[in-house]
Amino acid sequence: MIIIFKDKSINQVTKIIVTFTALITIFITLLLFLNTYNEHLDELKKIEADYLKSQKELVKYETQRAVRYIEYKYKTNNGKLSEHELQNLLVDAIENMRDVKNESSYIFIYTFDGINIADPILKHNAGKNLINFKDPNGKLVIKELIDVSKHSDGGYVSYVWNKPTTGKLAHKISYAKSFKPYSWMIGSGVYIDDIENVLKEKKSEYKQKITKYIIQIAMFVSVLFLSSVVISNYFTFLIKQDIALISDTLQNISINYENIDIDKIYFKEFKLISLNINLMINELKELNLNLENKVDERTKKLQASEQYATSLVKAQDKFIKNAIHEINTPLSIIITNIDLFKLKYENNKYLTKIEAGAKIIHNIYNDLEYMVKKDRIEYKKEFVNLSKFTNERVDFFKEIALGNGLGFNLEIENGIKINFNPILLQRLIDNTLSNAIKYSLFEKDIIVKLYKKDDDIFFEITNTSNTLKDPNKIFERFYREDAARGGFGIGLSIIKEICDKNNVKVNVISNEQLTTFSYNFKLTK
Repeated sequence: MIIIFKDKSINQVTKIIVTFTALITIFITLLLFLNTYNEHLDELKKIEADYLKSQKELVKYETQRAVRYIEYKYKTNNGKLSEHELQNLLVDAIENMRDVKNESSYIFIYTFDGINIADPILKHNAGKNLINFKDPNGKLVIKELIDVSKHSDGGYVSYVWNKPTTGKLAHKISYAKSFKPYSWMIGSGVYIDDIENVLKEKKSEYKQKITKYIIQIAMFVSVLFLSSVVISNYFTFLIKQDIALISDTLQNISINYENIDIDKIYFKEFKLISLNINLMINELKELNLNLENKVDERTKKLQASEQYATSLVKAQDKFIKNAIHEINTPLSIIITNIDLFKLKYENNKYLTKIEAGAKIIHNIYNDLEYMVKKDRIEYKKEFVNLSKFTNERVDFFKEIALGNGLGFNLEIENGIKINFNPILLQRLIDNTLSNAIKYSLFEKDIIVKLYKKDDDIFFEITNTSNTLKDPNKIFERFYREDAARGGFGIGLSIIKEICDKNNVKVNVISNEQLTTFSYNFKLTK
């Protein structure tokens, strides 16, 4: 419940409460309506049951009355009239006993064999054997009536029969009892479709009753809802006034330091809050008297510190630039003179080591230069022959590899071009080659592969080395797998930065003394 009201305005909370109240009211109303409706259904069922009971008692009474009359005539006229004459007399008397106005009520007589003896409505059936007659539901009506009539107290049978007053099929219940001296089944029935009219009348009464009930409930709900809205809006208005007064005071606290007028607050809780706010305002007013001087003093110190820090950064930046520049000049002289010496004289193993060391320093210099300039210049892309570029960088590192007792095994496809900045590409390749040389085992070849597959270009460098302890950390700045190998730990971090900015996928696999750095470039068409 608390979560519902979280971050809500007072108006929103009011609407939620009003809506919740309305829903509860509707829910209770529906429960009352449902209870009334169920009572109505029970009442209809009771009416139907009572009606059926009364009708069944009526037909039983009529049938038993006819049987008693037959028994009486049989006893008093026995021997006076022939059996045939007495039977005809009884049939005529029974047919004339019926209520002519009510064509649905009459006495019928059948023999135990199913022959119709008396039927004042369907006189054309007289003398017919209807033992196998079936109603639309397949029930053997006459046979079942004969069977139940033989019981000591007779019995009832429910079936479908043609109703004389309407000429249509209707449900009927008949009671039958036997007169064994003549092997007769005497019965009387009643059509129970009349109950529908009774139930229809009751439903109409219920409809009027429930309509009146719904109107009353609707009026009650409307009054309750409107009352809750008015009351909620009134209290919301008072709460808003208190909050507005507190809010205005807090907004102007830095201008006039006026206290909240407690007498204008309506609610006790807000008065307590206002008292605490007034205490805070008074304390702030007192503190502010000395605050400006302290702020001015602190500001001057901060400005002085900022100026000093700025001068240090500028001095540091200038030193790094000058140091890099000063390193580049003698380094270029060393490499140039080594190349000139090699042209004039034969290779010298000592000179080869000097050249390897100079090139290592030159690669470190290039990294430092990139770190200084990377955020200050734009590295524009151009089409580069990656196959040729890779061969040139491998040639540059051959002396370094040779000095470490290593060689190169090249598997480079020709004519592969990419759209890339040459400086960034050189940093990526040089640092990968330098890292492979630095950590490779002695007298092992470094495998350099460059190949194209579909729209992807793969550049891979594999060296034989100890398995990397943590391949996921090697691209972190200043991280070194083996501190004894030297270096600053920035080369691989530069590679990762270049790959991320140029959408190059890099993957490192290290196992069974083989470590592979794999780069995936997208082919530029």
